[in-house]
This record gives sequence, C-alpha cells and structure tokens, in this order.
Amino acid sequence: MHSKYKMEMANKAHEDIPGNPSTATSSKTKLNDRSNGNPLRVLSEEDWKFWKHNGYIIIKNAISKKQTKETADFIWQFDEKDSDNSETWYVPPRAEMQMKELTGTGMVEVYNH
Repeated sequence: MHSKYKMEMANKAHEDIPGNPSTATSSKTKLNDRSNGNPLRVLSEEDWKFWKHNGYIIIKNAISKKQTKETADFIWQFDEKDSDNSETWYVPPRAEMQMKELTGTGMVEVYNH
C-alpha cells in the first residue's frame, strides 16, 4: 500500500478521538518492554525499575548547570512569567483554546526551538 494511503487511514482511525491521537488509549505500541535482552545504556536496572513503577526518573548531570539555567530562563520568558514574582505564575491563558485539553501546553514550540 502506498504510504500516502497508510497515513490517511491512520488519521481517519482516530478522527473520533479528541486530543492527540498519538496518546490514544487504542495504541498497542509500548516504548520498551526489555524483551530484547540488551543492556541499558544510561539507566541502571534499579533506575529502570523506578521508572516503570513511578513513571519518571532523575538523571543527574544529564545537562550542564549552565544549560539548565539557560533553559529555565527561556521557559520563564516564553511563558511570559517572572520567576521572582509569584503573581505571574497562575494567570489565565491569553487566548481561549477550542481543545480545552491543550490549554497551557505550548511546550511543543519550546521543544522545537
């Protein structure tokens, strides 16, 4: 089947699901189930178990302190908030969104920056 048609079918398969179809509960794809037997490259086995149980992991020194500060400063600026002024932290969105589940997102733009 031509890839154009596969894409159209995939899009139509989720047309009745609100929000981002990539997060739809109908997905059978798992990120990693460790069935390949390969060793982990970054996490320890203990880290992996923590990730599976808690859904997050802290990887110390993954990025430099300088990059951490630059990223945090950028996010504060992008979100038009002031880290030193808590009055700016919880303000209503500037524009009303049709898809309410996307309110307060926008980090895709940051991710692609």
